[in-house]
Amino acid sequence: MTDPDQLRNLRDRTGVYWHDARLMVFDADAANQANAENFADLTLPDRFVDQIRGRRSPVVSWKQVRSLWLGQMRVLSSEAELRALADRMAEVLRSRVDQHVDLTWLAHEVMFRSLVPTVLNGLSTADATWIARDAIAKLKRLDAGPDGQSRRQKRQAVVAQLQTGRVVRREIRRRARGKRHTDLTQPIVDQLLPLLGPDRALEAVTTVLTAIAGPPGAAASCLMFELVKRPTWTDALTSEFTSPAELFRTGTRCAPTAHQFVKEVLRMWSAPLLMTRSTRVPLTVHTARLAVGQHYLVSPYLVNHDSRRWTDPDTFDPCRWESGGRAPGGHYYVPFGWAPTACIGAGLGTIQLVLLAYLLCTEFRIELRTPADARVALGAVPRPMDFDGWLRTRPRGCAP
Repeated sequence: MTDPDQLRNLRDRTGVYWHDARLMVFDADAANQANAENFADLTLPDRFVDQIRGRRSPVVSWKQVRSLWLGQMRVLSSEAELRALADRMAEVLRSRVDQHVDLTWLAHEVMFRSLVPTVLNGLSTADATWIARDAIAKLKRLDAGPDGQSRRQKRQAVVAQLQTGRVVRREIRRRARGKRHTDLTQPIVDQLLPLLGPDRALEAVTTVLTAIAGPPGAAASCLMFELVKRPTWTDALTSEFTSPAELFRTGTRCAPTAHQFVKEVLRMWSAPLLMTRSTRVPLTVHTARLAVGQHYLVSPYLVNHDSRRWTDPDTFDPCRWESGGRAPGGHYYVPFGWAPTACIGAGLGTIQLVLLAYLLCTEFRIELRTPADARVALGAVPRPMDFDGWLRTRPRGCAP
């Protein structure tokens, strides 16, 4: 877990400065520049077999991979796919109705399980279970206390990771033999597998599986927290959600209030809080020089709370996103990171959070065990604490 006091101390200093032999790059312009220069020519590593034989693999740029995925994201954001995504989310929520649950973990479960088919569709129940176990193990590692994980937990994590690798590798072979599904794996197999080889294709797919195991659930748990804490906003969102068909057809366009609410959740509770980057090329950030292999830190959270750019940055205020509002945007708003390595799923992730808000305002409601104790702690990601209770169903047509 990130030390909240350390984060507070880091936040007291803005800009670019050295701290414990690492460069803190907490200025938005500097972070944008450093990321652009450091990852401008990012390529996939050589294939394992080529590394053993001491030779180079065919060069594949991450831009090629990202371009394929971004094109596929448009397909995965279609009306039919959004409806299927919402159905998968609702299915997980319904399975937990009237059970006492840790709502933070429920948020992770809803987001991850519903997103897996966008990455790797058509899995058997057993294969999907292994992928879920791997995701849970990664989350528990992030959540480990000062004593870390036990040997048993570490062994379980390794087994789950190995099994996930086998599942993905087997599915890539099936796709190569003609099996087809609408997901992010399919364009990799169709267009890049001969260049990538099986091991680099595996790495590309597992990278996305890892990405959907943390930040989406963290954002969802904070969305749940804000909905519970702000009943007036819940009322406003509920009155906007009058046509699910229109929501699936137009995404955020038919729900501007919900979109503003989601954007403010993403700004207020950006995840992860801190990211360490290794320099791939010599960098000069302001006056600081970094050689290849040195490290620097960036923080979407601190950039999104920079008082030089944001009015009242610690105030949760979705109204700042109204037309003509006070949100600076651009690379001063980076809940999904900086180009050219920004999250490929930014658009779909935003819509998914709107869909979650829709479900929690129209079909379900959250009942906290101790509402006064609920709070958000800043760890590796923002995490609601003492955020347990029950998920209840709403009567049809019932307001919050």
